[in-house]
Amino acid sequence: MIGGPRAAAILMATSVLFVQDRPTLDVQLNDESRVVPALVVSLRDLLSDQRFLRAMHSGFPLYIEYHVDVRESRANWFDRSVVTHGWEFVILHDPVREIYIAEETQNTTELMTDRALADYLARTFVIEQLAPEGDGTFYYRVTVTARTLSDADVDEVFDWLKGHDTDSSAARSRSLLSRTARRLLVSVAPLPRLTISESSPRFGSR
Repeated sequence: MIGGPRAAAILMATSVLFVQDRPTLDVQLNDESRVVPALVVSLRDLLSDQRFLRAMHSGFPLYIEYHVDVRESRANWFDRSVVTHGWEFVILHDPVREIYIAEETQNTTELMTDRALADYLARTFVIEQLAPEGDGTFYYRVTVTARTLSDADVDEVFDWLKGHDTDSSAARSRSLLSRTARRLLVSVAPLPRLTISESSPRFGSR
């Protein structure tokens, strides 16, 4: 039996093997002295879940969706949503050029390495124009969803698994799912998906 300092050293070394970063959502207020402070939000360490990278390298796009609620805190009733805001973007892996392509509403960004992709995903967003009307106590509720299938992709996959014909070449060309990705879906489903939510401190009249 192993005991004493040697056992403690082995235990510490083993523990280190299981310590790793996990995706986290950082939600803060900027300039809390303002009546409606700006929201500062960022998603950290998403790629610590290696399944996202493996799925992208197998042909799946990565969808990132942000949803922000300004909620009114009510002591004698359920809190209610008074203002909402959201945005999303998609990232694809180009296996020929070995780069990632991030597509947003108004621009496209090429990311040359895994590190560049991680930095892109961890960008800080500052949202300043979500002022609720009237007096009250409010807070931001932020939810970020990372997934490797869109709703349209899911519908298409289920049709394909059920043997329905998505016949037209136009439909096939629009699909983001390659045959390799479809085989992967069948063999290793479920695909990675993360939904994470955090709330900011309260602000407004108290």
